[in-house]
Amino acid sequence: MIRGGNKHPTSARGGLAAAEVRGASARAQWIREGLVVLGPQLAQAWGIPQEALATTSASGEVVSIHIDNCQYYPAALLSIDRLTAGAICRALRNLHDTERVMFWLRDHGALGGRNVALALKAGTPTARVNALAEAWARERTYARSLNDEDVVESRERRS
Repeated sequence: MIRGGNKHPTSARGGLAAAEVRGASARAQWIREGLVVLGPQLAQAWGIPQEALATTSASGEVVSIHIDNCQYYPAALLSIDRLTAGAICRALRNLHDTERVMFWLRDHGALGGRNVALALKAGTPTARVNALAEAWARERTYARSLNDEDVVESRERRS
């Protein structure tokens, strides 16, 4: 049984609809807190045209997320050069946009409890951050594949 007495985790607190509302609320908070920025701001910081940024985003060279029909980028990218950011973002390429953005927003124990931008600024080698990004992506991809196998296995048992 799950804490609170609910036997079915999917029905806890409104299920999928409530999760979508919480996600939208979190993304709106990222904007309010300045954790994500619009493309023109990042393009200006990197000294590139907005079209070039859009192309790199579409190819997975840079992390972005759509929020309210606008493309946002982690504000952490403002303080990192394009080549370093690109190398780290490529390691996250196979993840969902939200997972990729979360990597940039959160503090990582492997980086001394700092987020990526602060760790790099403090002198953490880019190779160490790349290795963390690769591990982050591998862990999430593996977990997703396990969930998919569980669903298939569950269906097979019912047949």
